[in-house]
Amino acid sequence: MQSSERVLAWRYGRALFEAAAAHNEEAKVQADFHAAGPAIREALPMLRHPRVSSAEKKRKLEGAIGAKVSKTTLRFLELLIDKKRFDLLPMVVVHFGKLLNEKNNVAKAQVRSARPLSQEAQTELKKRLKDFAGKNIELELREDPELIGGVVVRLGDWVLDSSLRGQLRKMREAFQHGN
Repeated sequence: MQSSERVLAWRYGRALFEAAAAHNEEAKVQADFHAAGPAIREALPMLRHPRVSSAEKKRKLEGAIGAKVSKTTLRFLELLIDKKRFDLLPMVVVHFGKLLNEKNNVAKAQVRSARPLSQEAQTELKKRLKDFAGKNIELELREDPELIGGVVVRLGDWVLDSSLRGQLRKMREAFQHGN
């Protein structure tokens, strides 16, 4: 995606967020995208096809997801069809989610671990990250056996690598540089 498309997706995401906030529907709109996601993905080839008219695209989209989503969400999707910007939808949804998290004072932390983290470890990690970031934390957990042991946490631009693999890499670099 080109940078101009990213900027445009950000603008559409902000506009959708503001429209949803005006009706106090931010959480509903986000839930709409999760609920309608499979139907939208299935309809995507038709929605992207240049020979299908906008009216036909809207009719099929409303038939596929009309009952599942709010009027705000449906009107927004119809706007993307009218403006021939439906390809921006995935990035718009990402930006919308970021704005909602910002409003709700939530940060997402991506956590890679060699083995599944216990519920206790997840709770402790959330607490420590909340103390560090000053925000409520949502963990996105992923197993990565290549880490050998430990965890790697990414919170925004900040990365904590306390994996065994990372520690071995640091030791190797220290030996190579004579430190």
